[in-house]
Amino acid sequence: MEMIGVSASSSKAGKTTLISLMLESSCIKTAVIKTSINNQLDQYKVINNPKIINKENTDTGRFKKHGANKVILLESPAAQIPSAYQLAESLLTNDVERLFIEGNTIINFLNPNLLFYLNNREEPEKESAKMVKNRADIKINTNALLSANRLRDVPFTIQPSNLSCYKAHLLAALLGLKVGQVGRIIKEQEVKVTKCQLGLF
Repeated sequence: MEMIGVSASSSKAGKTTLISLMLESSCIKTAVIKTSINNQLDQYKVINNPKIINKENTDTGRFKKHGANKVILLESPAAQIPSAYQLAESLLTNDVERLFIEGNTIINFLNPNLLFYLNNREEPEKESAKMVKNRADIKINTNALLSANRLRDVPFTIQPSNLSCYKAHLLAALLGLKVGQVGRIIKEQEVKVTKCQLGLF
């Protein structure tokens, strides 16, 4: 199962929008785990009740509307996130091929195959964002995401100086780009491709 992490500098930075757009273009079975940190709670909550998840005008409802096969909401104190995630993961079926994780704090306990970071320059940076932004593979400006007509039109920056061929292919699949298009962007940004599959880059 591929794990895609989506983190952000602040609330309302476009995490739900990005995941929803990637869900729309997916042809495989997908799931989303959305996290909400609430340090006032005594015990974490793992919510998968369809009446709550599918509610209109909610982030989880948007995920379902855009094609997610399974959506789970975690409401948890920060310290209990690992336990909450383990329970949530156990609720996923074995045929889920791609799992999207939305949130900052949870990323510190996981190792996604590809990690996106959305930067909203108009809002103060969250403390939790400072811990994940340096780990991100791909950085996207919030305004660029929200103003683009199509996901493939969204400009992005590849953060590390090296990117594996696997991650390049995964990025292409998620953004609806051809591998050659991602290859050109990699070259323009002077990123080195590692573990390359012969003839693709």
